[in-house]
Formats: sequence, C-alpha cells, structure tokens
Amino acid sequence: MGGSGWIGDAGQAKGEFLGVVGRSENTAVLRVLIVESAGRDGQRLLDAIQGGTASMEGCLAADPDMLSSRLQTERWDAFVLSCTMPELPAVEAMALFREQAPAVPVILSIERGAMDFPFELLENGACDFVFKSNPSRLPAVIERECAKSSLLRTGREDVAGTIDALPLGEGIARFQQLSSNLPECYWLANAETQAITFISAGYEHIWGRHVDALYADHRDWLTYVHDEDRERVADAMNVHRQGGLDIRFRVLRPGDGLRWLHARNFPVPNEGGEVLSVGGVATDITGQLASKLNLSYYTHFDALTALPNQWMFYDQVQRMIALSKRSGLPLSVMVVDVDRFHEVNQALGYSAGNELLRQMAGRLSGSLRESDYLCRLEGDVFGILLPELVDSQQAGVVARRIIETLIMPVRVAGQDVFATASIGIGFYPQDGQEVHELLSNAQLAGVHAKQQGRNSYQAYSSDMQDQVRERMFFEIDLRNATLCEEFVLHFQPKVSCADGRITGVEALLRWQHPRRGIVSPDQFIPLLEETGLIVQVGRWVLEEACRHAVEWQRAGLSMPSVSVNLSARQLQSETLLADVATTLEETGLPPACLDLEITESMLMHNADTAIRTLSALKKMGVTISLDDFGTGYSSLAYLKRFPLDAVKVDRSFVQDIAADSDDASITRAVITMAHHLKLKVVAEGVETPEQLALLISHQCDVIQGYFFSRPLPADEMTGLLLADQRLPSNHLNTGSRKPMALFVAVSGFDEVISWLGREGHRVCVVPDLAGATQWLSGNLVDVLVCGAPRKGFDSAALIRLASELQPRCERILLADSRQWSRKSVAELSGSGLVHRVIHLPVEPDAFCRVVDDALNRRHISEEYSRLSHEVEVVERQLLQAEEDRRRLSDENRALQAQERQGYLILQEVLSALPIPVIGVDAGGLVALLNEAAIRRFAGRGIAPGVELAAIIPELGESRSGSHVVIDGISYDCSSQQMGASSRAEGRLFLLNETAGEA
Repeated sequence: MGGSGWIGDAGQAKGEFLGVVGRSENTAVLRVLIVESAGRDGQRLLDAIQGGTASMEGCLAADPDMLSSRLQTERWDAFVLSCTMPELPAVEAMALFREQAPAVPVILSIERGAMDFPFELLENGACDFVFKSNPSRLPAVIERECAKSSLLRTGREDVAGTIDALPLGEGIARFQQLSSNLPECYWLANAETQAITFISAGYEHIWGRHVDALYADHRDWLTYVHDEDRERVADAMNVHRQGGLDIRFRVLRPGDGLRWLHARNFPVPNEGGEVLSVGGVATDITGQLASKLNLSYYTHFDALTALPNQWMFYDQVQRMIALSKRSGLPLSVMVVDVDRFHEVNQALGYSAGNELLRQMAGRLSGSLRESDYLCRLEGDVFGILLPELVDSQQAGVVARRIIETLIMPVRVAGQDVFATASIGIGFYPQDGQEVHELLSNAQLAGVHAKQQGRNSYQAYSSDMQDQVRERMFFEIDLRNATLCEEFVLHFQPKVSCADGRITGVEALLRWQHPRRGIVSPDQFIPLLEETGLIVQVGRWVLEEACRHAVEWQRAGLSMPSVSVNLSARQLQSETLLADVATTLEETGLPPACLDLEITESMLMHNADTAIRTLSALKKMGVTISLDDFGTGYSSLAYLKRFPLDAVKVDRSFVQDIAADSDDASITRAVITMAHHLKLKVVAEGVETPEQLALLISHQCDVIQGYFFSRPLPADEMTGLLLADQRLPSNHLNTGSRKPMALFVAVSGFDEVISWLGREGHRVCVVPDLAGATQWLSGNLVDVLVCGAPRKGFDSAALIRLASELQPRCERILLADSRQWSRKSVAELSGSGLVHRVIHLPVEPDAFCRVVDDALNRRHISEEYSRLSHEVEVVERQLLQAEEDRRRLSDENRALQAQERQGYLILQEVLSALPIPVIGVDAGGLVALLNEAAIRRFAGRGIAPGVELAAIIPELGESRSGSHVVIDGISYDCSSQQMGASSRAEGRLFLLNETAGEA
C-alpha cells in the first residue's frame, strides 16, 4: 500500500511491522511516516532519510485522509510531523498518534525562525525536532528514538548470569579495594537498615551522580530510575533485601540520556553465618544491548542529542583537512560552549538540563548550512565544521546567527530558560595543522570569549596561546614558591590621629621571585585564590605575622597589634578557627593583639555563615576589621549584625578627598556612621598633608599610607619602631595644641596680631594665595582671616580652598564699603562659605575681640570633639571589656558546672566502694561520707559537719600507709590531700579492713 511513495527498497519492508513490536536483526529497515505537505519540504525530508542510511525508508502523508489510511493499514517505526500544515494541525495529529500508535516516537519538523516554537508539543509527547531547512540531523534522531524502543523491548527479556558470594573477613576488604578500580558499581549495605556502608567509584561513572547524597539517603539512586521502571525496581528491592536481586532497568544519566543497567545483590554473612551486610553490583549494559541489536547509532552518535559524537567529528575534520591539503579548500571549526549550563542543572534538575541540550542541538542544526557538520563534543560543548569559510568576517556572520538563534527562550520543565553560548573559532591551516591542535585552539578562543563576558565569539590568535603558556609557567612558579620559601612579609604601620604614635602594623604578602624580583600581589593573589593555595599561604602569613609581633613586644618595642588579611577561601575554610587558635597558642601572642581584616564582598557572599565564624573568632579575643569599606554592597542592617571592631575607608575615597567634595562628604559620613556604631575608623592610602588634615578634622581615628610610611621589610620596620617615629605634632588635634589664626593678604593690623600672640594664640601671616595654600596643606588652622578681593588676589578661591581642605576652620572676610558692593563679596557672603564679614574700617579692640572669640570657640569646639571622641574610644573599650567579662563569666559557669558534675560523679563512685571513705575539709569537719562509712561508724555519731577528731580521734595523726585500730577492727589507712599542694582544702581517708582483729 502506497508503494509508489516509498524511497528505497520498498519490497523488502512492505507489510512488515518493524517498530516497538520487533524487527529482525541486521536486515530490518526502519519505516518512517512523514506527515508533510507535498512539495519541496516533503521532498527534502524524504531525501534526508534516503541519504542518511540504507536501512531507513520514508513515506509521505500529505493530507488527513492519507494519514488516517496509512495509520489503519500499516505499522510504523517513527513519525515525522510538520507543525505548519493548515489542513492538519499538529495538535490533532498528535492526538491521532496517541490513539492509534502510542508507542511510536514522534519527531517534529519546524520552519526556521518560526514565531511560535512548539513547546507544548514537546511537553506532550514529541521526542525531538528538526528544521526543515536543514534536515541532516533527522536520520540520527530517528535512529536514536527507534533504538530506545528496541532497548525497551529487549529490557523485558530474561538475563543470565549469577554472582558468587564474597569470602569472609579478608575477602570483604579485598572486595572493597578491588571494586574501587573497576568500572562496575559495587556496594555494601547494612542488612537491617539498608544504609549504604560502602560504594565504589563506579557509581559516579554509571549513575553520573556524587556519592554523598547516597550515603545520606540510601534510596537516592532510585530517584533517577526511569519513571516506567521505578515501581518495579522498588518492589524487587523490597523483596530481595537480603540478596537474590537480578534485574534490568533504565536510568536517566545526566548528559547521556537513557542508560540500561543490570543490578544484582547477594548476602554477606559473618564468621557465625549471620547476614549483617548485603553486597551488590550494577553494570552498564547499554553498549551490550546496542551491539546485540547491531545499533551502530550508539557507536557514532550522541545518545542525547542525536548528533555525531566526538569520535565522528574528529574523523570528519581529519578527512576535511586531508581534502583541504589537496585542493586548497578553506576550512574552519567552531567550539560552542553553553554559558552557565550547570546553573540550569542545579536549579531545575538534570532532566531539564538534558532537555535544554537537546533543544539547543536542534537550534544549532537549524542555523547552519547543509554542508556544515555539527556534533556534540562533550557535556555542554558542541563542535561545528564549516567548509569553505575563508576568514573571520564570514565566521563572525555565522557566529552572530548562532548567538541570535540560541538567545531565544527555551522551554524546559515548564519554565522559559534563556541560554547563551560562548563561541571560539579556529581556521585551517594557520591555527592548527592537525585536528587536535585546531580544535584545542578554537576551544581556547572560546575560553577568552567567556572571559570577555560570555554570549560572544572570539577568533583564535597566537597571543592567546602565549597567555596560556605564561599563565601555566606562572602557576608552576607560584606552586614552587610555597616550597622554596620565596614569600616574605612587609609591614605597613598604622598611626593614631590623636597622638601620632604607631598603633599597629598590617602584614602584607610579597613574592620575592628569583628572576622576576618582587611580584605585585595583584598578579599572584587571584591565582592563589583560584588554585586553592591561598589557605596554605594564608596560614603561613598568620603564623609569621604573629611571630614578628611577639618578637617586637619581647624586645620592648611598642607593638599594640598586627593585622592579617583573610581571603574568602580562608573565611569559608573549616580549619580557620583551629588555625587561629593554634597560632596564638604556639606564638604566645595575646589574642587582643591580633586583628583580622575581611572585605565587604566576603561578608555579603554568605552573611549568616560569616557571622557565625566571626563571632567564634571574637570569643577567642581577636579583633575584626572591615577592609575596603564603601566599595561593596553592604547593608547597614547587616553591618550592625557583624561583630566588628573597626572599618577601613577605602583608598579610592581618600585619594581625592582633598579635591572632590563628594568623596569628602562620603568619608565624613562613613566616619560619623562608624563612630555611632562604636567602631574605630582607619583611613587607607593617605599620601598628602591635605588628606591627613581633612581626615583629622573629620575625627578619623587611625591613618595608614605613604605619607607616614610605605610597607617595610621586617628589619626596616624594627628600625622605625626603635626610632619611635610619629606624625608631626602640627597636624594633630591634641589637648595641648594652641589655637592658630591665619591672616592672608591683610595689612595694617600689626597691633591686633601682637595682642593675639600675647593672649597665647598662635598667629601666622602670609601675603598671598600660594603661601596660604602651603600653610593650609601642612597645618591645622582654626580661624582664617582673609583680606578683601583685589587685583592679584582671589579671595573667593582662598575661601573655597580652605572650606575643602579644612572644613572645620572658621572663615572671616574683610571688606570696606567700596568692596562690599562688589558682586564677588556678595556671592561669598551668601554662599555659606564665609562665616563672618567684617566691614572696614574697624576698631583694633573690636577686631581683637572678634578673632579672640572665634579662636576660643574653636578651642572649645575642638576640646569638645576631642573629649567626645575619647569618650567614644572609652565606650568601645568598655564594650570590649564587658564582652570579655561576659565571656569569662560564661567560662566560669561552665567550669563550676563541670566541677559540680565531677563532684556528683565522685559521690557515685565512692558510694559504690565497699570500704569506708571519709573526707574532711581544711577545718577538720566531715564533708564527705560513703554508705560503708556511715554503716561502720554510725555508733560514733558520724555525720557531715561534725569534727572528725572529736568522733574518730584515731584518724587524727594517721598518714597514708599507716595502720589504725578503730573499735577493735584493724584498718590500713590511705590518706590523700585534696586541692592544690600550695592551698590544701582537706584530706580524704580510705579505710581498708585487714584480716583479723587487733
């Protein structure tokens, strides 16, 4: 029936059902019904089937009547269904297939660029799809789906083979050792609870899952058994809990699709014959079944996507390279790597990931020419062979088309997923003379595309290889550096803004490379993080920093604390708390002298875990500083929860603090906020006097930067400590500093200046803006007296400069009646930058009082700020002291509870002794009695609280090992002092009755 429509040897297959019911090995032909309108599209699909394999025949059904007739009179192996037939909607055709041939796989054929992608059909029974414009993938898809049907049929057959029980004792140990090196999956389970006690490495190979989940839940493996087999397998396992299981079933392995397994289990008795464990073995038999059915598909094609596999792709590229050598045919390859594919697996599961890869394979196929060759190399990586592609411009056109195709949403697990890809391109022969080199370089270009932000493409260049080679050698040198002790520490001092003294140092890691010299931390710290060496190196930094600090303290040098930076990996490491505790114990550094610095991003990555870790560190007594504050995305709500002691203002704000009013405002706000949270503030990167003056005027606590000292080697740091170097006193806000007034471009007030000096004020007079700038940059100024604007002197510029460099300075402007009417003076007086304008002429006495009052106000304000700051410092110290008191109180309660528990245990032990035991306190009163002592000496009135010497005087002078007679009975007396030898708390007497009476 319909013989004229068949392509190939119709006589061989006519009237024979070759689908899921069965077909003969080696000679069977797959029969495919193509539901498509007659014309170019239908013929293209028929040609693809004819050209794909000699064992496949196609027949066309172009209208509903023809489809119904062929379904009723013939049997089919696969259906190819068009999604664009107006006379036969695909939804109706799917319903017809489910009714008359529910076990036959359905493959969709769709138009490239179709506005409505058939997600619903894929979710309701369709197996896969191909594009009509490029149906080259169709034969492989049909072969795959028919192979699954054959495996399903064969899976119902009985299997032969048994497994011998393992020998006892030593045999089980040998079994475990051997099984770990075999591809099969072996396991041991508790016979009663079925909990897994051992699982071989073959589990991850066969199931594609990690063993951790299986150890946590012994039924986790059952989750990945095929839905149609799961109940049957679960029932069999319940029946054969003690052994005897012999079953075949399917699992959905991530990335590889359907796999067939053969599982058996057996009892493992102990030496007494009691079955305590059950052993088992599972074998992947997919390849055996494929070989039995002569399914070459599994050898040459990827089971999930129906694309040629890696072996086929390498073979095809090798053939094209050989052809290119003979004919000069241009050739290029692309490596397409799906971006963030693992996130789909984690969020939606492996089944959703498999569906994503399958749909992406179809879309990639539809975006290529028929002459192009697409394969799945591995995992989420696809390879494309592009003949006759000349240069990167043409390759860019193809790459952009692929990116545009893949960026459309993909429906998996009922969700729209947006997947992108990074593409690497290589050209023959310039990027590789043979297949492995060419593909390797294309893959390297894909890595660079990912590094550039993903969803892009890159063509290979020799520079990429140089970078890889340089990185490889750099990593080798870095690993050797840990063995060859090439790392050194430099120390940068932190200086108090109150008294100018060094309050501590920050330990900074440096790499002294034998050829490169000192390597910048920016170059090797990220690589240490990436390779995981940062934990080992960080432990060394911690130990060395603490050791140096102890050496300085023992030498009598002032070293209040040493700061060590923690990396993100260290903060997440389970060994961090033990490393810190061990280091403090071994070096002898007091915990309060160790400061650990962490960054905002580290805290925000896993806030709850970070809080627990930092709280545990705080209980040890160390301090915690938040580094690079202001550069991350920290929340103030979280900041309040973190057990911090200080914040470090990032150098990016300090750098322009004197020139950028926004940075100055941010810094001032950070300092104010930190002080309200009872935190100390450290400013990094202080390099100029202007920055220092502004920070001190904003009540910053500590500064760190090149203005005071660059990072120094340990010996130079020792010299700095010996010299007791400090910040210049003229920069500091100290209680003994006299207020200072700066007169700029002011003349005719010598009497006023002299009077101010006699009153104890400091006065400086400079003639112009340049002199004022130099003075403002290097000294604290309390009152600025600025002359009126005139030719050659810009008073407005001076006022603005003073407000930026020293915002707390009180600014006074002089102007006569003629100058007062000028626009510049009016603007200054209205801007708020000038605190007071004095009209000239003015009486000297009145002017003296104005400046004197301003200096006194500044002195009082400064003293108030200084005292407030000291109160805040004391409050922080009291808070720390209260935390220490609470910690010691908790430890004391724990010790008391431990002592009480110990006393109760002692009482229980003594009460069980058959010999009399009597304990007395330091005053000689009975404090402890056991039952034997009460029974033996009840007649003498023994009881807790009575004086032992009054009721049993025989024990008064006895010593350990002496012989005493009490009430006619002879005892060996063992006596032991209770409490420390230097502070006796009593004695314990043990009376052991000897044979006979005295």
